[in-house]
Amino acid sequence: MQKNILMLSLAALLACAHEEPQTLPTERDWEKGLDATHGPQIAPVGPIDSDQSAYNYIRRREQDRDLGSRMTAAGLDEIIAASSQVLASAMALPLFRAGVFFGSPRLIERACTAGRRVTHSALRSSGNVDAVLQGCGALTGPKQGSSDACGDGKQKLRDAYALLAADKAPEAGRSAAEAVRSLRDRCPKMTAPLRTPVDPGSRGFLIVWVLHANDAPPVTFLAGETAPNTADAINDAFLRGVQAVRTVAHNP
Repeated sequence: MQKNILMLSLAALLACAHEEPQTLPTERDWEKGLDATHGPQIAPVGPIDSDQSAYNYIRRREQDRDLGSRMTAAGLDEIIAASSQVLASAMALPLFRAGVFFGSPRLIERACTAGRRVTHSALRSSGNVDAVLQGCGALTGPKQGSSDACGDGKQKLRDAYALLAADKAPEAGRSAAEAVRSLRDRCPKMTAPLRTPVDPGSRGFLIVWVLHANDAPPVTFLAGETAPNTADAINDAFLRGVQAVRTVAHNP
């Protein structure tokens, strides 16, 4: 009998030895929701430390006259994915306008991505993000069926931009020229774009026409302005963003 009791006691001790040690509960980050693996991908408002190195990269690429290259686009992808909303709001319009000026759909695409990253209402205002997103929609929005000459010409210009974004510049140029002729001949309400620093013979001017014809805000295609200084524009918008966030924080 005593032997049986001893064996049961040893079995109980061995079972206890193999139990998982209890871990203390860790503090929950509720901003990730109830399931952290499916939490919303909302950028921090910021500013954050990495914003400075991101800005330095953009300024350096601009100084090297390499802002519209594929390598810069890859760098911008990493920057935008890790940026605060302050920096994203500051980058959106300057990158969009640089994309127009240089005829670079790659830059414009990154500007649109940065703009969509901004959810803070004060930052959307300080960075004129809504104007950027209107420009994005004017270039790449869904096709709109239209039976009149004006609507048809606008869609042909959007199709020309799609060709340009697909690295088919010659086809894009021919398609855009045909669309502009059609608009001038058959759409009386269509006027020429406002004065812009973009070279009329460049790919950028094709983008100007697409934006203008599809009712994008003139600020997106530098109407009445000089050639862009992208890094300085980002810095100025960043300062406005920091002030906007502070004002909201002090006036709940």
